[in-house]
Amino acid sequence: MNKLAKNKNDNDIKNNKNNKSKSSKSVIRPKFEEFKAFINQCKRVIMITRRPSKDEFLMISKVTGLGICLLGAMGFAIHTPMMYLKAMLKP
Repeated sequence: MNKLAKNKNDNDIKNNKNNKSKSSKSVIRPKFEEFKAFINQCKRVIMITRRPSKDEFLMISKVTGLGICLLGAMGFAIHTPMMYLKAMLKP
């Protein structure tokens, strides 16, 4: 390796070290700006939300309860035959 190539490699290493310190600052700033934008969007959503009426709340509660019951029934319908199949296959 000749002297010129060695000097060039040394300079490249020094430049990379300098770029790393600069890049850490440049990475933090966009993340902070992104976080600020997210917080502003959250504030905007909170400002336009409203409390549901009694009828809306009851409807949402009924639909949610029905969904939970359906998922439980599906889990039971799958789990029960599997238990019997495992019991029959075990000697």
